[in-house]
Amino acid sequence: MRFVKNEWIKIWAQKNAWIMLVLVLLGVAAILGISKYYATDQSTPELREEANKKWLADYNAQLSIPELSEQDLQYLNDEILMTEYRIANDLPAIDAMGFHDVFDILLTFILTVVGIFTMVVAASIVSNEFGTGTIKMLLTRPAARWKILLSKLVASLLYGLALFAVSVVVALAGSYILFNTGEAVTLSVVNGQVVEQVVETHFVQTIVLNAASIFMTTLFAFMLGTIFGSSTLAVSLSLVLLLMGSTVTMFLAKYEFAKYIWFANDLTQFQPGMMAVIPDLTLNFAIVVNIVYAIIFLAVSFTYFIRRDVTA
Repeated sequence: MRFVKNEWIKIWAQKNAWIMLVLVLLGVAAILGISKYYATDQSTPELREEANKKWLADYNAQLSIPELSEQDLQYLNDEILMTEYRIANDLPAIDAMGFHDVFDILLTFILTVVGIFTMVVAASIVSNEFGTGTIKMLLTRPAARWKILLSKLVASLLYGLALFAVSVVVALAGSYILFNTGEAVTLSVVNGQVVEQVVETHFVQTIVLNAASIFMTTLFAFMLGTIFGSSTLAVSLSLVLLLMGSTVTMFLAKYEFAKYIWFANDLTQFQPGMMAVIPDLTLNFAIVVNIVYAIIFLAVSFTYFIRRDVTA
């Protein structure tokens, strides 16, 4: 615990750690501001009715377009039915931005950016020590090397967790204050009748799957940072492999061995509404593959660090 605390203090002693935190919060604030600026004000029944009537007029105008296909006619008639239902039941127009819509956008942004920043910290936390030579002083302490390395890994993950927690609190507060917090409702037309359904939110599932993906990329970046003495090289390689991973997987998806590649088993592809890169890939199989790779990444990192010669 003492070693983790020391590493935690060292991370926050660097300007980069604070800069990354500020960047995430600025991004959250920008998304909130843009969403609010472009959102149609539908805070009162009169404004909701006005917004819906504009959509109704637009759909009716499109019906007068000559040579519309049967599909287009069906689509427009369904939209007219649903818009009339919205007016009759005092529901927001189809373009209304609510709490769930905005927070979903913010959550995607936060998870992406925090994942990258955590990876950068993990890739540089060891390599910086070797680059500056301070690792020699650190290893003179009467402590096992594996404890020192583990403390750096834990501190990196805690930094990512802190970024995520602060960003989510700001995003939740901003979304709650600026947008409608009522239940998200979706409409559909079934046999000529409008059916109202409450939209299920999958925020917890999204966070869990993305957290697992971030954990894996952090382990990978940490391994590279442990092996290479240059933090620039470790960070660059981590980013390149992270960004190119999905593209490489798509090219290799037709081969049987592709399902055993780490990139192909990114858990974020199992979020609701998304499809796996490889059709027959299952969540359970992907979890097992990730566990195997996690063990490999950790084994390489700790074995190399313990055996590495750091003498002048």
